[in-house]
Amino acid sequence: MKRIIFILILLLTLIFLYGRFIETESFKVKEYTIHNESIPDSFKELKIVHFSDILYKQDTKKLDKIKKEINDLSADILIFTGDLFDSDYTYSDEDYNNLKDFLSNLNADYKYTVYGENDEKNLDKFKDIMYDSNFKLLDNSSTLFFYKDVTPIKIIGYTNSSVDFNTLLESDVPYNYTLLITHKPDNIELLSNYNIDTVISGHSLGGIINIPYYGGLIKMDGSNTYVNDYYKVNNTDLYISNGIGYKLFEFRLFNAPSINVYRFDN
Repeated sequence: MKRIIFILILLLTLIFLYGRFIETESFKVKEYTIHNESIPDSFKELKIVHFSDILYKQDTKKLDKIKKEINDLSADILIFTGDLFDSDYTYSDEDYNNLKDFLSNLNADYKYTVYGENDEKNLDKFKDIMYDSNFKLLDNSSTLFFYKDVTPIKIIGYTNSSVDFNTLLESDVPYNYTLLITHKPDNIELLSNYNIDTVISGHSLGGIINIPYYGGLIKMDGSNTYVNDYYKVNNTDLYISNGIGYKLFEFRLFNAPSINVYRFDN
């Protein structure tokens, strides 16, 4: 009996050490092909790189690692879905400069972002950093994105429900495919009456602890329903980034920090 108790304690200790010191420092690149007949032919093989939830806490080595991973992927479009900051952390000018240096040196012709709830405390600084780093903030706003020819797609940044969503869908130029970026994946439930082809988001941190055949275990407000990597919601594809940082505690189990890569195919 003592031997069994010892083995159980040892096993739990090893699991804790793995989740605390190894999984949090590991890194995955998750690749997806987005199949949709509405994607214009000219967009085939377009590469989108998506990262989320830095929740920065003075770890410049991690920023350097992320920068290398992203730049090695050679993105056509780079998208960040919020929570650059941690609302429980007090930032210095040096922190702001480190983040600006990191974001400015991410290579992509086009960069888009939305903010998360943790960014709201430092929203003016978030906007300044993103502007100086050539990220376009889509705060309840949209843009037409052209690639190789005159047929665009619509990219929408959705931050909260205060906007008349119909205005974000309006366009003088015809388009068929809509990509929506938002921080909280549960926002998709507010958009069920609209024709959105693809939604990409973050926030859930993949549930922090991932149980095989079940998925993310820990749920947060804004990702109570949608926690894991991918869902088909009616006719909309929803992709969720595991994120980079941590919020509740520095621990991940079978759920490494990750960056998502999407390639278009019609």
